[in-house]
Amino acid sequence: MKADGLVKRSLHEKLFGKNKFKYRYAFTGYAMIAPAFLLLTIFVVIPLGIAIFRSFFDYQAYAEIQKFVGFGNYKIILQTASFVHSFKNALLFAVVIVAAQMLLSFSFAHVLKNCHNRYGVFVRTVIYVPFLISGIAAAIVFLFMTNYGGGLINGILLALELDPIAIDMDTTWARISVILPTLWLGFGYNSLVMYAGLINIPKDYYEAATLDGAGWFTKLVRITVPGMVNYFLLTLVGLLTGALTMFELPFLMTNGGPLETTLTPVLYLFNNYRNVLQSSSVTIAGAILVMIIVGALNAGVFFAVQSKASEDD
Repeated sequence: MKADGLVKRSLHEKLFGKNKFKYRYAFTGYAMIAPAFLLLTIFVVIPLGIAIFRSFFDYQAYAEIQKFVGFGNYKIILQTASFVHSFKNALLFAVVIVAAQMLLSFSFAHVLKNCHNRYGVFVRTVIYVPFLISGIAAAIVFLFMTNYGGGLINGILLALELDPIAIDMDTTWARISVILPTLWLGFGYNSLVMYAGLINIPKDYYEAATLDGAGWFTKLVRITVPGMVNYFLLTLVGLLTGALTMFELPFLMTNGGPLETTLTPVLYLFNNYRNVLQSSSVTIAGAILVMIIVGALNAGVFFAVQSKASEDD
């Protein structure tokens, strides 16, 4: 049988060429990925290249010769106190949002896992709805709730004969007013991701652990957490990226105030781009720095998880 296969292969190579069979579907494959590659090149690669190029110049739209400044724009943006402070805010938001969202969604995923009746489908559908709402719409909803003059929260406080809270003027409450809508918007999606991870862990593992006398904590540490690593990674990367690039909620809820305590890097760049007294190249340099920092943090997360997986193997 093996000899017959070798004879047929040799005959095929003589008739059609050695690589004909191996690459006869190559054109189809390249043709299928060509549209995506073309769009990616036009709308991502080329604009990114132009942005990086402009970041090294003091770009003037109508100037015949552009002044090369090297890393001067990067130096200016890194020496801007508001930009540096915005990153500190973003890191604070990232720590709080990632920790709270991971804990809440992982806990609620266990609730969804135990909903075996017809109401389980309803609950999973309802909690996903906020994810479909834009950040702008969510900000408007929460603004109606937190408004000082006639908001729901202050209305309740006044009904209880308590002093109203100027949420947009208090540094702590302003941060909370940005964090809560962010958690609300992503809670359903992240809970469903965690839920998908939980139901994909084989039940046999838990049954075997029960027979061995393992308690719920041992099962959690030895079975659930290791089986959820990839889902934790997916959730962590999404939350980290979203927290570091927040814009709609801080812009509409507080506009970066008070005292820049809710100013984020993207919001700072948005406001700075409209500053006619400063070159747009400085803003572009800041945007590239944000991209590099976010990419580096995500790469660090992937590297840490991969290293841990290698140690476990």
